[in-house]
Amino acid sequence: NVDFPGQLQTAPPSRQNSVDMEANSLSSADDDSEPFMCTPKSFPPTPTSRSDVLARGFRFSEDVVFLARDQLRLQGGLESDNPQTRAMARALKEGSRLAVFNTSDSDSGVALTCGQHVATKTGNDLYCSTRSMVPVLRNSYVYFEMSVSSPPMSNMMIQPASVSVGLSTVEMPLNALVGAWKGSIGLCTTGQILAAGQWCSPLDPRVSAYGSDSTVGCLVCLDDDSAFETWDGTMVTALITFNVNGQVVLPHSGNNALGSTTGSNEQQQQQQQQQQQQVSNTAPNESSTVPLFVPREEELYATLTLHSPDTQVLCRFCAEDILARSRKEIGAPEGVTIYAVDGGVLLSDYVNELEQYSSSRDEENDSDDDGSLDSITNYE
Repeated sequence: NVDFPGQLQTAPPSRQNSVDMEANSLSSADDDSEPFMCTPKSFPPTPTSRSDVLARGFRFSEDVVFLARDQLRLQGGLESDNPQTRAMARALKEGSRLAVFNTSDSDSGVALTCGQHVATKTGNDLYCSTRSMVPVLRNSYVYFEMSVSSPPMSNMMIQPASVSVGLSTVEMPLNALVGAWKGSIGLCTTGQILAAGQWCSPLDPRVSAYGSDSTVGCLVCLDDDSAFETWDGTMVTALITFNVNGQVVLPHSGNNALGSTTGSNEQQQQQQQQQQQQVSNTAPNESSTVPLFVPREEELYATLTLHSPDTQVLCRFCAEDILARSRKEIGAPEGVTIYAVDGGVLLSDYVNELEQYSSSRDEENDSDDDGSLDSITNYE
């Protein structure tokens, strides 16, 4: 054997030394063992994956709560005194549908949470749209709202919300801006109204413009009695009124009825005259309504288009969720019943403000009279 300089002279470990080393390793392993070191393999090991699992469970719980609430409201609609509300509730129950956003009628870049009541843009497309599962009632005044929430605090790049709220038919592509397609209309966050591809300027853009923490309301009446013939087929008039945070949006009086017209100039003039006559015969308040022409065989759906990323919007399709309290805030005419998308009665034909119903109900409950409420009914 040749000894090199600096070589350590080591002897092979004995049996006793081997036993001591094994005991020391076991004792150190016992000392270093912590609860997080003994997590089950089925639970994600990283903080990010654990937060995803917890968030998924939280979203599932939210969906269950919202679904239970919607089912209870549907059962209440079946017991309503209003025949149209009962008919709508039966149709929803038989079709297994609810007044929420439709997952099968949403762009792939839209995520639906809270029982499909909240839409969030998660895709990279310029425009991502989603429609309601239930179309608006025909020959009735229907009102709905959508509330734009604040951006999440975790988002370092806070961008202003950019959305559009309105109505459309199923013919509109889901990657298009609502209002850019024929048979659709939308109120953009800039305050401009886009209807059938035409821009309508409001009288005061400061009132119609909105962003985060804002609520946009839309009142629509799809009148089948206003049908008229065009080169594109039979059209009906839909009268739409927008409001932002209870302030009715007033478009310029020069905005004519919007729809598709084809043919020669003389034929177009005849169609426009006929359209204006239909609007004048049906418009409850010409200063606040925007007429839109829709094919008679098509249905109108509440539609939301998301432009800015990570923007969340809550739909208010049920009467119990509506924030507006009076006809003045909605822009509705007097003497007509206002329905929600789910068919619930928001305002009866003789009620102008919801506070009137609440105060009258409280006075009736406080009195000793056992008579029924004859003056105000049909709102639950």
